[in-house]
Amino acid sequence: MIMQFPIAHNDELLVSILARFVARQGLKNDKAALDLLFGTRNIVPSALLQGHIQPLLSNVGHLWSVSETDVINRHSLLPFFQSFIEPQRIEAVQNSLIYSEKSTALTTIGKNASNIHWPMYYRYCPKCVAEDNKLLAYSYWRRSFQLPGLVVCPKHFVYLQNSHFKLFPSSRHGFCNASQVITSDKLIHIDVDSNNKLSKLAIHLQQLLQINTPYVSPLQWAIFYQKAIRDIGLVNGARPDHLKIKERVISYWGIKFLSSHGLGIHNENSWLLAFFRKHRRHYTALHHLVCMMALFPFQSIFGAINEASLIIPERQKKKVYTNSKLEDKVDEYRTNWLLIYSQFDSLKSIRGTREGARLYLWLFRYDNAWLQKHLPKRIYYNIGKVNWAKRDQELVKKLILVRNKSYDNLSLPRMTQTWFIAQVGVIWGVTSHLEKLPLSKCFFIKYTESIDEYQIRRVLAIIINCINKNEPLPRPYEIERLAGLSKQRSREPVKCILEMDFEEFSCFQIPSRKC
Repeated sequence: MIMQFPIAHNDELLVSILARFVARQGLKNDKAALDLLFGTRNIVPSALLQGHIQPLLSNVGHLWSVSETDVINRHSLLPFFQSFIEPQRIEAVQNSLIYSEKSTALTTIGKNASNIHWPMYYRYCPKCVAEDNKLLAYSYWRRSFQLPGLVVCPKHFVYLQNSHFKLFPSSRHGFCNASQVITSDKLIHIDVDSNNKLSKLAIHLQQLLQINTPYVSPLQWAIFYQKAIRDIGLVNGARPDHLKIKERVISYWGIKFLSSHGLGIHNENSWLLAFFRKHRRHYTALHHLVCMMALFPFQSIFGAINEASLIIPERQKKKVYTNSKLEDKVDEYRTNWLLIYSQFDSLKSIRGTREGARLYLWLFRYDNAWLQKHLPKRIYYNIGKVNWAKRDQELVKKLILVRNKSYDNLSLPRMTQTWFIAQVGVIWGVTSHLEKLPLSKCFFIKYTESIDEYQIRRVLAIIINCINKNEPLPRPYEIERLAGLSKQRSREPVKCILEMDFEEFSCFQIPSRKC
């Protein structure tokens, strides 16, 4: 029976409390420490979300009077996610941490699938450690210092330092006591101005961990941000002005900070682009704070959460179609549908014909209930075990052929990943299995067109066509109009081309690639 247990400090990680207990008991064998605390040796300590709380409290509850939920709320990082993850998922994680023998908490909250860079090592504030040693004669791991994006102590405004002990060590069963890792000769601090953006970010992140906030759904966030960017004029017509938004975020945070925290926006389809569209998934607190501090400096994160949580999304009403000749035509359409239905074995085949598409559209609008009862049965393909390497080689060969055939055709639509897949005509989902197709993935990375490249091709198609026909080149604004562009939509590379002296092009003749 355990006769003594350390007093838990405010903002202390549960694993830090356990590490102090192990150090005080003088336990050198990690497995023996686990057996004493949890009653089993088959447990892996977790820095962020320590599980097996019920068996722990059954052994130390007589010395530590606290409930399971209080342990989670006070000594884990789960409260940090409460406004950004569904309550059902939060409850599932809580139950997993309390009762489950095998915790999947990090996977459930989305940490493993997120691009956000979490700290690799336990972090500490030199001034906090000095205070601890003076008042307590020991130190401990603070949970807020292990949050992603928090690099400054919110109390002393000095940069946090990395210890040499990893948050996810290779020795999976060991405990790390802060007093044994942090030595007095390493307590060198670098001050940061309290008004610095990193200091403000640290304060917001710590408050999100400590203050109870309501849940906000992705749709509520989407509505909130749509209104917010309209209020400050970051719109282009009815749509978000993504270029200006990107410029402001980069201007405020800098490329280095964003990239170092997994928030890089150098890709064309970055998280920032999706963030100001309709939210189809949850974003982390760091995503929200990065955007909010850069674009809405007078809006607090807590005000935003409370305001967004009160938004009641309007349900989109299903459009009801009416037709004055419905009763006269319905029998005719039903008969024709049954006739074409008997000739094909799939809905895709029916809609692939002109008559089938016409009948389907009419019945879908005006006689949907009857149509749903008279659709072909869905075909399920049982292809067994797939040789992905072979399939990858076959697919990339087809993609290369498509690329070679379309290289000279400047009038084609934008050559996106979806466009290439459509040209190949495969029936299985390439996009959903792309990680198993490394050759095809490399092809898409190299040859899919960005918006800049597509705009350049549209402009060059007009210029080359005029040169080959010995026609005078249109003025830049006419080329822009013929290419379907405008001053607002044109990217920088296109603007550079349109600023060139087109009179020099008149002496050129574009040679054919066929020699």
